Amino acid sequence: MSWKRFTKPRFLFVYPLTVALFLFAHVTERSFRAGMILIILGELVRGWANGHVGHLKVNWTQKWRGDAKIGRLVTAGPYAFVRHPLYLGTLVIGAGFCLMVNNPWLTLAALAGFLSVYHRTMAQEEALLRDECSQEYLAYQAAVPRLVPRWHRYARRQGEWSWRGIAASKEWKTAIWIMVLAISVYFWEEWVQERGRLLEERHAYRLFLLTLLLLLIALDGFMEVLTRRMKAKARTGLQP
Repeated sequence: MSWKRFTKPRFLFVYPLTVALFLFAHVTERSFRAGMILIILGELVRGWANGHVGHLKVNWTQKWRGDAKIGRLVTAGPYAFVRHPLYLGTLVIGAGFCLMVNNPWLTLAALAGFLSVYHRTMAQEEALLRDECSQEYLAYQAAVPRLVPRWHRYARRQGEWSWRGIAASKEWKTAIWIMVLAISVYFWEEWVQERGRLLEERHAYRLFLLTLLLLLIALDGFMEVLTRRMKAKARTGLQP
């Protein structure tokens, strides 16, 4: 694993925000459920988008070798409504967490951080697309908004959803750990408010969440082992 990935500006923004979720949370049953609705909605948008482009994104190893080809422009699925559905999904997920922790100051700070960090990232990606796809992307850029979806789909749609995109982007891992984080914030707040009396009231509901938390962590471990075995098998099959 390359640690350079975790020093990108968007990751440096996420670290303190994650800590703040625990420190400044005021979670209620209502805010938790409302936040979870947005979080799940945002993750569905990300899964929809990565299913279209997860296996077609720029290969950064190839970029280091001077061959950072995009592949082809995808304008189907969520990309027919908005140019950056992955970042839109991330924004909705972030809004879900802010709604969950019920802290307006944290919400304003998160929104300001998101816009400042991802504005530059979106501009860089668009510059690369204009360079690679030229007139095709210019027409798409003129017709489809950057981050706020429009109601009508882009007319010249190309691309299709595939599980390969989910596998290549490891969006399943993102979904798992977003859910783990959300449930952890809930239990942290309950532990602080109730001083450890987590299962004395509504014990069935909280036991369900705790079981789900453990199952998600176990699922992530299982998927990692399965993915590594498949990669090792593929490498063995390629050897003469």
